[in-house]
Amino acid sequence: MEGKNDQPSNVINFVIIGLIILSTYLLYSLTLAFYKSHQIDIYIQDFEKENERIAEENKKLIEEFDYVTSDAYIDKILKQNKGLINPGEDVVVIASTPLLGEETDIDAYQLSNRNLENVSNVNKWRMFIFEDNPLR
Repeated sequence: MEGKNDQPSNVINFVIIGLIILSTYLLYSLTLAFYKSHQIDIYIQDFEKENERIAEENKKLIEEFDYVTSDAYIDKILKQNKGLINPGEDVVVIASTPLLGEETDIDAYQLSNRNLENVSNVNKWRMFIFEDNPLR
């Protein structure tokens, strides 16, 4: 009987093995819970960034809407598209191209005997600064 007391019994072996299996399972469950919590934190951070981006976009759109619905913008559009003239305003028309038969100073400069394509940049600057130039 003394030999049986020196060795742990089968029940004690089963209990120890059961505790090892239980502690391994609990450790696995805890690790899995921490991993899922970390994934949720990353997911929340991504949504917070997306919310900030959307809030900035909404702010810009609200500012644009306020501008488009303002009286100044409506007045500008009516003047551009419908030719509206408010009382006391004078209309000034600037022609983008010269009328037929008219020659501008720029055209005269371009038609001069100088071929600017063959002139170096340094000489172009010298001509621009020191000589008669209608572009100044």
